[in-house]
Amino acid sequence: MKYLKLLGMILLSMYILSACRSTKNIGQAITKKDTLSVPVTHVPSLADTLQFIGGLVDSMRARQTPYASFSAKMKVVYANRNGKQPDFLAYVRLKKDSLIWLSLANDLGIEGIRMLITPDTIKVLDKLAKTIQVRPLNSLQEISQIPFSFADLQKILLGEAVMFDALNVNSYAAKPAEFILFSQNGSLKNSLHVSPSFCIDKSRLDDTDPLLNRRADLFYKEYEWKNGFAFSTLREIFISHKDIFNVQMKFKEYHFDELLSFPFTIPKKFKKIP
Repeated sequence: MKYLKLLGMILLSMYILSACRSTKNIGQAITKKDTLSVPVTHVPSLADTLQFIGGLVDSMRARQTPYASFSAKMKVVYANRNGKQPDFLAYVRLKKDSLIWLSLANDLGIEGIRMLITPDTIKVLDKLAKTIQVRPLNSLQEISQIPFSFADLQKILLGEAVMFDALNVNSYAAKPAEFILFSQNGSLKNSLHVSPSFCIDKSRLDDTDPLLNRRADLFYKEYEWKNGFAFSTLREIFISHKDIFNVQMKFKEYHFDELLSFPFTIPKKFKKIP
């Protein structure tokens, strides 16, 4: 359950996006004319705004590596209210839109947990406790309290924007050092910070529901460029919810479009738990 909670909290953080002040609203002319200021020669129209946002989103997507499969090795460091927890290594294998395979091990490489995730099921094999747990994927929503999908989990591993709908952007800000796209989905106010090179720099979420009071920040750092595509090799996540949760994911290696296997054999003596 500890690893399900960790996975759920990572999902929560990746959903995180927030609001800024100096924004441009889509539903109206972007620049309002002030009778006390110098007359504006051009007021961006709704069409101008939509074209700008569409171009920004297209440029951002063009930086993401196209793939059919993905594999990686990363070190995970995390802490909660009780302080820093033991580090572990995570080995990832992914077949797009089909399978996600995870192996969690200590620093010596001794495997303790293996997971197999499909669009509707998550299986957790605990080699230390000798147990197998099979649950619907949406059970992670109970932990993260976010209606994520299998596709969202893929984006988390790839460092892409999660639960971001370009058609639902309600405003944007263009600054010298970054662009920010704003949207809101239910009680979640979302923002996506994009660098001048069209890479995601930061995501943030603030919850307008005071009963839930969710807040998180996600940082994408140390991009590596290969053949015109970019990949963030360091992710830092800070969450304030019912618990305080910080996680760092440092990718030691990663590969696209290699031939992969997804071994997941359940020993007969392993006990099935709910």
